[in-house]
Amino acid sequence: MASIAKKKTTPAKKKATPPRKSSVTGVKGPYEILTVGTDEVFVLGTAHISRSSVEDVEQAIAKWKPDVVCVELCRPRHEALLDPDRWKKMDLTKVIREKKLALLASNLILSSFQKKIGDQTGVRPGEEMRRASELAREKGLELVFIDREIRTTLSRAWAKVGFFSKMWLSSYLLTSLLVKEEVSAEEVEEMKQKDVLEDLFSNLPRQYQSVKEVILDERDAYLAENTRRVALSHAEVERHDHETKSSSKKKRRILSVVGAGHLPGILRTLKENRPVDLVELRTIPKPRPWRNLFIWIGASIFLFLVGLYITLGGQEAAEQALLAWVVARSAGAGIGAVLSGAHPLTILATVVMAPIVPLIPGSRLWMFSALVEVWRRKPRVEDFENIADDTETASGLFRSLYKNRVVHLFWVTFLVSMGLTIGNLEILRRILTGLFTQIGWM
Repeated sequence: MASIAKKKTTPAKKKATPPRKSSVTGVKGPYEILTVGTDEVFVLGTAHISRSSVEDVEQAIAKWKPDVVCVELCRPRHEALLDPDRWKKMDLTKVIREKKLALLASNLILSSFQKKIGDQTGVRPGEEMRRASELAREKGLELVFIDREIRTTLSRAWAKVGFFSKMWLSSYLLTSLLVKEEVSAEEVEEMKQKDVLEDLFSNLPRQYQSVKEVILDERDAYLAENTRRVALSHAEVERHDHETKSSSKKKRRILSVVGAGHLPGILRTLKENRPVDLVELRTIPKPRPWRNLFIWIGASIFLFLVGLYITLGGQEAAEQALLAWVVARSAGAGIGAVLSGAHPLTILATVVMAPIVPLIPGSRLWMFSALVEVWRRKPRVEDFENIADDTETASGLFRSLYKNRVVHLFWVTFLVSMGLTIGNLEILRRILTGLFTQIGWM
């Protein structure tokens, strides 16, 4: 059972209060030491864009001498933090085929947001986590990743909202990231005490509380449970693969480096000694049943109208319906590809595949357009790195839609999809017009 090893001078309260700065020499940030099982757990709150937090990590490892270092990272984020040239290794073709382009966009938005903050504060976001990892590996300490994968977090948050809410959230995030504004010194200090995701989502309206719960509260519980499992020598924790010192200590010291914004929630969960179901927190909710029902009902109504139109009109109506299907879908998607400035081969592939893609199970038209565009105009490393700078102004954003190959790829898929939707509506209009003419309503 977790018990407090270092007492505070203020009276105890039922609700956990944010820990104040410690008086330990060299460590300036908030922290608290707990006993979990037989191990001592030092939970250190850091600011992701503060130079002093890097120094806190260095001092905590040098003076407290932990046996295990836990960091608020998942394995993919850790690899990205250590490898600035990771974009060179990204297989965009695989990302497109696995239908993860939206998740890539989310990751790029977060990366751009981090760079934007870092440029204004002069400190690279996540530097204290990188330093904690570096020192743990240098000293042969066990290194454990205790955060949930960012892909899972974003997928769970995305699953909490409907179609129109997704559209609003997308516009909100883009507006937050693409508008350049100066921040005051007070705002910078406030940002230092927040998680990057917390700062990005903190101003969402009340109706999006479920999204904030996934982004913040769930991760508090996830971080606390993984820290608890490390203390209890649980096998199912994500460890870094490097040579570590062997230790026969019965009472280990565990340093858990987390964002200061997560500290109160983590401490509350640890003190309650309440196990958390990590499998549940890693599960992506299935789409709502009504969504698939709506799709099937819509498709059934469309097929019924087409069937009725052909039955009443005979072979001529069948030929007109087929022509409308081919022309409207190809024209709509093709015009979208042209307006996006897609490569000529991308335009050709889009026009050819538009009428037949529904016959290919599990495929989407945007996938073919994106695959050809990546083949002919593969994004360069600088395209990934310059997204934040290229989209700081409205004019810069417009140029990036056609000049930055990463942003351009998303622009192509968006306009192709919009054009296809317009084409489908045109098909429906033609079928209804023809059907109403046949039955004498027009």
